[in-house]
Amino acid sequence: MKSYGICPASCGEFVQGILDGEEYLSSYAIDMFSIATLEEKQEKINLGPKKSRKAIEKVFERFNIPLKECKNISLEINSKIPVGKGMASSTADIGATIKATLSMLNKNLDNEEISRIASQIEPTDSTLLYKNSIFNPIKGQVKKYLSTLDNGKVIILEPNEILETSIIRSNPDYLDIKLENKGIIKESFNLLEEGLKEKNLKLIGKACTLSSLANENIHKKPYLNEIIEISNKMGAYGVNIAHSGTVMGILIDNNMDHERIIGHLKEKSLDDYYKNIHLSKIIGHKEREEIEWSMLKTLK
Repeated sequence: MKSYGICPASCGEFVQGILDGEEYLSSYAIDMFSIATLEEKQEKINLGPKKSRKAIEKVFERFNIPLKECKNISLEINSKIPVGKGMASSTADIGATIKATLSMLNKNLDNEEISRIASQIEPTDSTLLYKNSIFNPIKGQVKKYLSTLDNGKVIILEPNEILETSIIRSNPDYLDIKLENKGIIKESFNLLEEGLKEKNLKLIGKACTLSSLANENIHKKPYLNEIIEISNKMGAYGVNIAHSGTVMGILIDNNMDHERIIGHLKEKSLDDYYKNIHLSKIIGHKEREEIEWSMLKTLK
């Protein structure tokens, strides 16, 4: 008998940085998913990715089940989320695996505890939660829940280049550099909270753009200023980035002509670097629940 778990990607984060002396982020879910499939077998056991395998063990430990009992569990990950781009691919794989393991064991954990388990494996994104939040990626803890964004889309600018989160965090000056941005980041989180509450994409976009620019002293994004200029010119709401990845997103609403904006980006030859420019829908928690439920029904 097979057990399944599903978790979405993100296009970077709305905002990320130091707030009240600790690191926080607010990422958002898009309509791109990782699916984990577990099955007990006697032979041809696929261990799966190391981090996801660790997720199985962490769930067994949580319920005091001997690890030897998971040795016959075969793990398959099916995901179209780009790896090493800052789209929460590892978080999605780990989260989907935790959910599949819980299903196999007929156990339940809330999303906050799932996040805490994931953070024990690596710094994690807030996409394991169904609601937007201000979230500590190191501790896997929620500082504050925010309102849902359910009327947005994102034009994703994805280069071929990859960047492992661990490389960014291995810089011995990482936290000191982030602290230089704390004033801007506090303003960005405040704007984001207000924008989500008021469903005001202009405020959300402003928060994202401020956080994107602040992150330039940590990891520069090629053509960021040009992309912000195009976003403003074309009437989009702002630009967000993967703060420890390589993708960027231009925030638009459901009624905007994304093809016109993408066409303008290509006219400016930005696709020479950002080879894959495509559209994704930002999904709020209710829509996400419906999508995941539908996917699970199809799998079963």
